[in-house]
Amino acid sequence: MQQDLNKKINEKLNKESEELLQMSKETAKLYTLNSNETLKEITQDLLVHPNTSDLVRTAISKHHHKYYVFSYPSDGLMIKGYISLPEKIHGPLPLIILLRGGNRLFVLPHPGELTAQDGYSVIATTNRGGVSEGEDEFGGDDVNDSKNLMDFLPALEKKLNILFHTTDKYMVGFSRGGMQLFLLLERYPDLQNKIKKIASISGLLNLTYALKDRPDFKKTMLEDFGFTDDDNGKLWVAKRQPINYISRLSKNLPILIAQGTEDTRVCLKQGYDMLNALQNAGHNVTYIEIEGGNHMLTNTPCFIPTLMDWLRLI
Repeated sequence: MQQDLNKKINEKLNKESEELLQMSKETAKLYTLNSNETLKEITQDLLVHPNTSDLVRTAISKHHHKYYVFSYPSDGLMIKGYISLPEKIHGPLPLIILLRGGNRLFVLPHPGELTAQDGYSVIATTNRGGVSEGEDEFGGDDVNDSKNLMDFLPALEKKLNILFHTTDKYMVGFSRGGMQLFLLLERYPDLQNKIKKIASISGLLNLTYALKDRPDFKKTMLEDFGFTDDDNGKLWVAKRQPINYISRLSKNLPILIAQGTEDTRVCLKQGYDMLNALQNAGHNVTYIEIEGGNHMLTNTPCFIPTLMDWLRLI
């Protein structure tokens, strides 16, 4: 009985993954830069792009936001990213740094993600691999791409003639981005003083569970990202386990963990274990569980206003 259920879940995941990959290939076209380009406005391209949500189209048509793709240096590689800018804000811009899910082309971040929020600029890196140079290591040196994005912000301010708010900066990680979030802040602790709040949405917070529960995930890690089913593999996992680094997180940094009860890619226990460990260590952590919510809560649009309300809380 359970075997049949697992088979159906895996078949559904495989079909869903193929659909997501096809969408991502379409999204990749938005990141096209000529050899002499490092910054390009894509506002009008987004308006007609098939993967753009109606919410973002409305924001564009009402002249609320402009969108750009850009490239920046990271460990000798050129990495691509996107940024959205609210047009009617005078003064420093509050900034949401979005850490992506997926890998390489798979679930490539669409520049409309989380961007139609009044008063906020959103920036994201695609990480190395995919549309960018280099090879994705899934929690290896690719974590540096987020650190180097932060270092690139002053240059981007000059290019776009804008100013980011000095204190109102937030990090939000979706799926794999939840893992990256904690790895980034552990490896570069100075960033913890530059970020006001962090949020993990459907975060990949325990690779041991993911490797055990999802044959498709394990297959990808074995074939493409250096995981091995032996003692070396245990070290590979340990390096990427967010729960191992809680002691290196500042207790002054508010943390949100959010997940949905119908997530078939990341089990609820991952979030529960991280929540308990953070609470036991004395961290300021908020937990939100969305009944019926799927992976990354894409079927529950009411969650985004909840997220934004939490970010705005003093």
